[in-house]
Amino acid sequence: MAAIYKFLKHNLSRIPRFFVQWRLYGFPVAFGTLLYPFSRLFGTFEPCIAVKKHSPILKYLYKHYSNIIDEYKNLNSPPLAAISPGSTIWVCWWDGEQAMPKLVKACYNSIRQYAGDHHVQLITKHNYGDFISIPGYILEKVEKKIITLTHFSNILRANLLYDHGGIWMDATILVLQNISLENLPFYTLKAPALKSKSISLYRFAGLSDVSSKCLNKESLQISRWSGFLLAGPKNTPVFGYMRDILYAYWKDHNDQIDYLLFDYTIALGYDNIPAMKMLVDNVPCSSAEKFVMENNMNTVYSNEAFAEYYKTPFHKLTWKKHFYPYIHNHKRTVYGYVLDTFYEQKK
Repeated sequence: MAAIYKFLKHNLSRIPRFFVQWRLYGFPVAFGTLLYPFSRLFGTFEPCIAVKKHSPILKYLYKHYSNIIDEYKNLNSPPLAAISPGSTIWVCWWDGEQAMPKLVKACYNSIRQYAGDHHVQLITKHNYGDFISIPGYILEKVEKKIITLTHFSNILRANLLYDHGGIWMDATILVLQNISLENLPFYTLKAPALKSKSISLYRFAGLSDVSSKCLNKESLQISRWSGFLLAGPKNTPVFGYMRDILYAYWKDHNDQIDYLLFDYTIALGYDNIPAMKMLVDNVPCSSAEKFVMENNMNTVYSNEAFAEYYKTPFHKLTWKKHFYPYIHNHKRTVYGYVLDTFYEQKK
């Protein structure tokens, strides 16, 4: 009963936001966003409720930014080069390496350990301007905290990858194999995503026919992309599109339509830009769900169990949850093993 009360109290607190969204984006966006958190209460109907959120947001963005989509839709570009084995790996921690929490530092060390011939470049508030130029109105809105640092990092990655190429990796990715993406014109982490209602799922591609499939339990559940891991050569149109649509959005808005705005812009490009869809569809799919380690950080560590994680190169973690290095009579956890293995490690 207490859990239900807490759930209702938390989600009813979203009502003021509903009226803000209604004024800025229209009733369908506001209603879908308000309804979405309750989808878990409706079992089989969860995907349909998710569509009630995703569809209006995508329609709003398309209505306002179809000119940018059209610019890239019929772009005749030369064949793309492949990702270079010596290209830069871009990692961002705004306050610098010394300010990294332990888990972030462990992930950063794992990236450096398995980087191979890639140069790992840490982007901070002190050096990002050495690599890219950001419009003044964007920087002003970051300074005023209209644009969050989390979303500003989306703008950074689109710019860095378009201007320089290489690999963008969030600082919370744990790497367990040598990073080898050469011979690919584009890469993102594509992985199984069971019991997810994410906009990145295949089941939400092509909103015109998703309603008829949303009750199909056999629908393919693959997360098509991961904004936290993107790679390609410089001047790749996909990254130009990502940069331009975010620029245009923030030129027009002082409010973020959704926390996952970056994913919605990617979905919009995927559904409307054939070259972008082709690049995403051609990315090989991981055999493991991308948050599987994060969901098991507080389980007891064993060599046999962790060997399964080593079969997958990239694991997305978070530093915002509370993990324990030891549990149950001082038995080491997966989290404890990750810290012991990577936290104090030097390149």
